[in-house]
Amino acid sequence: MSTSRRNVIKSIATAAAAAPLAAQHVHDAPGELLQIAAAQAPYKPLFFTEAELETVRLLVDHIIPRTDTPGAADAGVHRLIDTDASRRTGMQKPWRDTLAWFDSEAQRTTGKTFAAASQDQQIALLTAASASSTAPGSRFFTIVKTAAVDYYYGTRQGLQTELGWNANTFLPDFKGCTHKEHQG
Repeated sequence: MSTSRRNVIKSIATAAAAAPLAAQHVHDAPGELLQIAAAQAPYKPLFFTEAELETVRLLVDHIIPRTDTPGAADAGVHRLIDTDASRRTGMQKPWRDTLAWFDSEAQRTTGKTFAAASQDQQIALLTAASASSTAPGSRFFTIVKTAAVDYYYGTRQGLQTELGWNANTFLPDFKGCTHKEHQG
């Protein structure tokens, strides 16, 4: 067998082995490109108006702000809430009522919508609403807080980046909570 013939046979064998991989890569590439393009495209709300979505973004970001880990807005929690509310009609009225309350309360106390109020004014409004279960706006604060926490800790940023969760980790034993106040 000559060198050129051996090279031809190697080339054919390599091409035959690589063809399924190449086909899979070509098949996956358009989806990857679409995902990248979609991530860069401006988000269009599915349920909320643009103004409402901005209010939701501010609310969840005040509840879980960026620290040394991403905040709720960084994780896209406001978009997850919008997507879920667009699909679950039972969520729509409570969210509309919640946003209307925050805007009307901000208007009453600052003369501006919640989104237009200063960050300090927004935090003061959230603090007052969270003061007790009987505080005005308490049930609206609970809706926002519950959604922020539930959605955030369902994202990669919440689970992996903040909590360090890795589903592939094997624990030979689980010692339970190690905080002194939770010990037997």
